[in-house]
Amino acid sequence: MTELTLTTSPADQTSATAAREVTSLRVLFWHWGRGGAGSKYTFELVRAASSCHGIEPFVSAVENCELAGLINDMPMSPPMCEIQTFVGDKGTMSGKLAAVRGLTGLLRIRRQFEAYIREHRIDVVICTMLSIWDIAVLPVMRRLGTPFVLVMHDANPHPGDSYPFRRLAMRQEIAAADGVVVLTEHVRQQAIQHHDVREDRMWTIPHGSFEFGAQELRSLPRNRPPRLLFFGRILAYKGLGLLLDAYRELRREGVRVELDIMGSGDIGPYTAKLAGLDGVRLTNRWLDDGEIGPALANTEIMVLPYVEASQSGVAAAAAAAGIPSVATPVGGLVEQVRHEETGLIADEVTASSLAMAIRRLLDCPALYEKCSLGALNHAREDLGWDTIASRMMDAAREVVRRSRTKGTA
Repeated sequence: MTELTLTTSPADQTSATAAREVTSLRVLFWHWGRGGAGSKYTFELVRAASSCHGIEPFVSAVENCELAGLINDMPMSPPMCEIQTFVGDKGTMSGKLAAVRGLTGLLRIRRQFEAYIREHRIDVVICTMLSIWDIAVLPVMRRLGTPFVLVMHDANPHPGDSYPFRRLAMRQEIAAADGVVVLTEHVRQQAIQHHDVREDRMWTIPHGSFEFGAQELRSLPRNRPPRLLFFGRILAYKGLGLLLDAYRELRREGVRVELDIMGSGDIGPYTAKLAGLDGVRLTNRWLDDGEIGPALANTEIMVLPYVEASQSGVAAAAAAAGIPSVATPVGGLVEQVRHEETGLIADEVTASSLAMAIRRLLDCPALYEKCSLGALNHAREDLGWDTIASRMMDAAREVVRRSRTKGTA
């Protein structure tokens, strides 16, 4: 009797492997911003992903910048690819010129990035927030066949925060991505409408909550006026002028309230509105992390008076601190601030409507405390980084699975 041996071809074996669930991944988290929310978002994602089963994280960051420092300070820091872009502050003319000169190094960045992916046998690359430098390496993923996931914070640049090269980089990166993660349904719809992103390659995963100091139930103070806080970069779309008009209206009506404005940016357009306003404290500069906790501790209501928005990391930070938010009904803010659960959404994008919502919270301690508790629960249950990272890794696994299946079809 002749023994019959069944064999499978390498192609059949590869196809079978691709069909199985993707469980083990070497993930490169990539962010080339120099600081701010993008660095914090990436760090929290990397730290949480490090605890996900079957995930081996790697990081690419700009050398000597915030993200690189945060990663290097981790007890078990993942291998890191540090790249050079430029030295300087893009808010100054000398910094802008340095950034332009830095573009001459795009080929060097591409070679370094490709060598790192090859050396560490990266399975999937996740760009956690796009930058103009990213266009240097988009061809690398295509050439190597490495799946690429883009976290799209904004589908379009915000008014006052746009320039032609940024728009070009955004279009190219979205087109190159195998999977796109958006933070709100609002941005999801914009991605479909403006960039023709297919729904089957998008995942909606909310912005995780940044924690600065205590996470505790809040109540309205009795021994001092309640404080409102406008926090973050001062840009036209964030509606500081709208808030100043609402605050003036509240003070004119005799409402006992004060206002803190904390953030970098051009305060010049608001000088006239600030004139004669009592109870306003202005900190017009970039705040270190160590200053944010005390600022939140002295705040009763976070105000998001935006006239346009994708979403806001400030809203997530407020929720983690148990601070109710009042927001205008624009963009993804209506998803982040749950009306009468974690804060209030104003009826309209007007100063009067904003003032009315703020006053309602101040006049009703029971509603205020309900929203504070709701904010804490929302941050813990829905916006924790372990939850966010787990969902992000599920999306990455699916993108890799599709890529491997496609490659063997």
